[in-house]
Amino acid sequence: MGSRARLGRAAKAERAEFVHDARARTSSTVLLVLLCLLWYLSSALSSNTSKALMSRKKIETADGHIDRLPSIFPYPVTLTLVQFVFVNAFCYVGTRRSLLGDFVLSPRLVPLTAQRMREVGQISVFNVIGHALGSVALSRVPVSMVHTIKALSPLFTVLAYAYFFQVAYSRRTYVSLVPLMTGVVLACSTLSTSSDDVIGFAAALGSTFIFVAQNIYSKKLLKPADAVSTAPEKMDKINILFYSSACSVVLMFPMYLFYDAPRMAAYDAPPWTLRVFWLIFVNGVVHFAQNLLAFQVLTHVSPVTYSVANLFKRVFVILLAIVWFRQQVTLIQWIGIALTFVGLYMYNNTKAHQEKPNSAVLPIHMNNLQRAPPSARQQRTMRATSDVAVPVATPLFSLPPQ
Repeated sequence: MGSRARLGRAAKAERAEFVHDARARTSSTVLLVLLCLLWYLSSALSSNTSKALMSRKKIETADGHIDRLPSIFPYPVTLTLVQFVFVNAFCYVGTRRSLLGDFVLSPRLVPLTAQRMREVGQISVFNVIGHALGSVALSRVPVSMVHTIKALSPLFTVLAYAYFFQVAYSRRTYVSLVPLMTGVVLACSTLSTSSDDVIGFAAALGSTFIFVAQNIYSKKLLKPADAVSTAPEKMDKINILFYSSACSVVLMFPMYLFYDAPRMAAYDAPPWTLRVFWLIFVNGVVHFAQNLLAFQVLTHVSPVTYSVANLFKRVFVILLAIVWFRQQVTLIQWIGIALTFVGLYMYNNTKAHQEKPNSAVLPIHMNNLQRAPPSARQQRTMRATSDVAVPVATPLFSLPPQ
């Protein structure tokens, strides 16, 4: 009887543990879906408010020609600088326990070592140029076109790794690039040879290339030889955003003085209306939220799953921008947009089958991938082994993939 009772209690405990694990996984999935939706929305609002500030509306003149009205804030460099300032300020406030109490985003700001300072500075150069070019592109061409062009990042990645690092890719990878390139060409078929379209297209293409170069540079050239000894304390997402945005502000300020400050001081400069201030404030807030949520999603999924989530984010941003600005999209452009995402899906699917985990080359935010909370049995095992000291190498400094 005693053994039968013990077996019954053991079976009951196993059932309770199974139910606990199922509930934990369900709550983790719901949290991930909510994070992705907020990430998509903040990204779309960031792009659309930037466009609303800098776009020049088209009007048809009496003689049938198309003219453009001046934008209410024609300063892409200044807008990019303001975005970095907002990110830096929110990150600083997010570490102040005196202001937020127990709701701080990070316990404290980690002091920068000389090595990390070099890493932050080098990556911030790419960050500044990439974001500035992105703002220039948004000021010239539609949001949907900018994000469609940015979908070419796998093409640049494959070509760069194959040419500079002699990385061999499968035939499936190269095949996936065909609908991707075809789709972008069709989506951009309505571009003219006007200065706005040419500059906007070139800026979007340049921004895409710069962010690909940033990702490659951080993975291949900034990997420390002995991460354990050179990086004793790991930087969390708030520290990464704080220091990268601070360095970006320093780098961008001379650009602001050279490009935008003289135009802003001119007598015919657009007035600073309440609408301009409101759009700038909203843009800064959602830009910070977009960066923070990108890190949050990365901590819940693998890099491959993040790529898929990023694909759906791009779809969401493009469709919302088309509705937001009532953009006229031709059938050829719709086919191009669809082909672009087919190519992206094929590329991500191919990468998922070929990619093997290698934590030594993953950026800092990809090294601690969280899954569903551990089961009771796993927790007991973790407690039993918690006294074992394991040297963990801190990977290099990096920002979320764009």
